[in-house]
Amino acid sequence: MEPRMTRRDRGFTLVELMVVIAILALLTLTATLGVNRPRTAHAQDWSRFQDIHARLREQAVLGRQVLGLALTPDGYRRMRRTGGTWQPEGPDAAWRGPVRVEAPFDPREVVAFLPSGQSTPVRLRFETDTGATRCESDGWRAMTCADR
Repeated sequence: MEPRMTRRDRGFTLVELMVVIAILALLTLTATLGVNRPRTAHAQDWSRFQDIHARLREQAVLGRQVLGLALTPDGYRRMRRTGGTWQPEGPDAAWRGPVRVEAPFDPREVVAFLPSGQSTPVRLRFETDTGATRCESDGWRAMTCADR
């Protein structure tokens, strides 16, 4: 006589498998976000600047419009070209650590992002006690950041 299999002996239900997969996905997401997040104000500054530079360049190309970024040693602000003049768009974003704007040299000059994908060449130096990170773009290529 064969042993009789009950419903409990057959294995996992679909709901149980889905719950396990959801828990594993949540743990993976939490670990990934925790590892990839910049830990210092210095790293957050240059990472944030690299992101805003890439986003503005992409928005200018996709929206076929001229966008800008005003840079100061204290922070940056998004700009929009309207009627031949630059107009501020949104609030100022402050740097969390010391930053030196090396290019453009004139603090009144706005880094322009054109619909062609070209931008004003820019170079910033994010300072720390132990060194610095320089972020730069020649206007045609994406922003690159490296420790100096």
